[in-house]
Formats: sequence, structure tokens, C-alpha cells
Amino acid sequence: MNGSGSASRNDPRGGSARESADIGLSASYTLDIWGRYRDEARAAALSLEATQYDKESAALLVQSNVATTYFTILTLKDRIAIAEDSLKAARGTLDIVEARYRAGSISGLDLAQQRNTVAAIEATLPPLRAALAANENAMAILIATTPGRFTVEGNTLDKVTLPAIAPGQPSALLERRPDIKSAEASLKGADANIGAARAAFFPSLDLTASLTRSFATASPAETASSLGASLLAPIFSGGSLEGNLQSAKGRQAELAANYKLTVLTSFSEVENSLTNVETTAAREASLNIAAEEARKAYELSQARYKAGASDLLSVLDAQRNWLSARDSAAQAQLERYSTAVELFIALGGGWKSI
Repeated sequence: MNGSGSASRNDPRGGSARESADIGLSASYTLDIWGRYRDEARAAALSLEATQYDKESAALLVQSNVATTYFTILTLKDRIAIAEDSLKAARGTLDIVEARYRAGSISGLDLAQQRNTVAAIEATLPPLRAALAANENAMAILIATTPGRFTVEGNTLDKVTLPAIAPGQPSALLERRPDIKSAEASLKGADANIGAARAAFFPSLDLTASLTRSFATASPAETASSLGASLLAPIFSGGSLEGNLQSAKGRQAELAANYKLTVLTSFSEVENSLTNVETTAAREASLNIAAEEARKAYELSQARYKAGASDLLSVLDAQRNWLSARDSAAQAQLERYSTAVELFIALGGGWKSI
């Protein structure tokens, strides 16, 4: 719809001045007989919908990074605590060795070996503390906080409980994945674009209407109106209409294949994640048993050494095995929690609504 207006003044010599004005209003409307504009509007809306789902996918990725980094931080704290506990035990053993050395009951070799053990355990702490600081800085960036001014509450991953996953949920929850929704919206938009490209071959009908009112000095106002219709049909387009249609069909075929691949990949990711959660849980359980048995072996070897029933070498071996087993168990726990995060992503954002 458009509006117009004009005014003029005619002042001839020796005559009376004459003033005139015109006010007009016009409107035009194209009838969407073949649904071209409807399809174009639908395609645009679906494109926006796909963009929103892509935004959800990006947000989900950030959430997973935050969770994984948080679990890594707590695991590093656990590993530092394990190393410090082992260092305390090694120093206690060193006190016994030094006392026996001063008493002349052992050689300097035993003393050097235990001092080596203490130093080796001490050497594991700086890299762990550096990794902890780096992950805390990474977490600060993820939550838009200045690095160096952020610390994570909590000191152990043991106190973090993961929700249980009931059998049969993955297939239902796959519908929540934003990447599938994005692929589906894009495919529907491509279908709409094909409809719009087909409709472009047909004529378009335009309706026009206008209303004009004129005013002049010493004359009555006059009103004029008109109503018309025009039919426009594409006669020669140089193949552009056919090219647009074929392009739309090709794009639709591409997006259909992408949608199928996205769905199949999603199911595969869920199945793989469920398997990984199960296998990492079994591995963690085995390593926890190994760590407990290593602790018993260390305590027994230390008691036998104090009683003079075994040499220091058995104590050192048991000590190293215990530290290694506990550290491996802590890393296995992180692996299990990380696979849970992967499952969270594969299911499209978790399972708390189930």
C-alpha cells in the first residue's frame, strides 16, 4: 500500500491565484494461487528453526565440556591426595629405615633405595598440581570467569553421583537430539523450496486499486478510483527456473541423505556410549579391587619388614604397586564419568525427565 500527495499554486499576471492539491492512495496484492510465497515463508521459518537447534547443539557441547572439565579437576585432586598419602607412608618407612641404618642393622643400599622412593613420589606432585591449575583455568574460561580467580568446590569425585539409566530409554530419547531436529527441519525446508521453485513456473495474478481526491480553489473536490488485475506468466527465463528447480531437488536429496546419516550415527553413538559406560564401570571395579589388595600387600610387607622377616625390596615393590593401583583406579573412575557425559550428549541432553 502506498500514499501520495501533491500541491500547486498558479498565480498568473492580472488574474486570481489558483491553488490545487491531490491526495492519493494505492494498493497492490499478489494472489498466492500456487502457494509459492507460502512455501518460501515456510522454508525461511524452517531454516530459522534449524539454526535454533544448531544453537542447542552448541550449548550441549559447552555443557559437556564443563562437566568433563569438572570431573577432571576432582580426579586430579584425588590423584594429588593419593600421591600425598603415599608420600606420607613412604616417609614413615624412611624413618624406620634410617633408624635401622643408624643401629647398623641394614646397609646404606636400603637407605638409598627408600630415599629414592620418597623423591620419586615427590616428583609426581608438581605435574599433577600444574594440570589441576590448567583445568581450573579452562573451567573459568568455559563459565566466562577470569582465570586465576576461580576454584572448584569439592575435593573428590567419589561424592559425585551419576543418575541411573533405565533400559530402553536411548531410542526414545534420541528424538530429543538437537542435531536430528536440525537435520529434520532443514529437510522440510528443502521440500518447501522445491514447492516454491515449481510454483515459479506458473503465472502470477496481481490485483491493484487506487483512490485519488483532488482539491482546487473555487471548484468542488473530485474523487477518482480504479481497480485492476494483471496476469503475468514467465515466457522465457533462459533456463533459470528449471535450474532453480533442479538445484532445489539436489539440495533436498543431499539433506535427506544427511538426515538418514545423522539418525544412524546417533543410534550408533548411543549404543557405543552405553557399552563404554558398562565396560569402564567393570574396569573401575576391577582396579578398585586391585588397589585394595595392593594396600593389604603393602601393610603386610611393612609389618614383616619391621619384624625383620623380609627385606626392604618387598616393601618398596608393594609400595609402588599400591600407589600405581590407586592412581589407576582414580583415572578409571574419571573414564567412567567421562563416558557418562558422552552418553549424556548422545541422548540429546540427559535423562532426568525419564
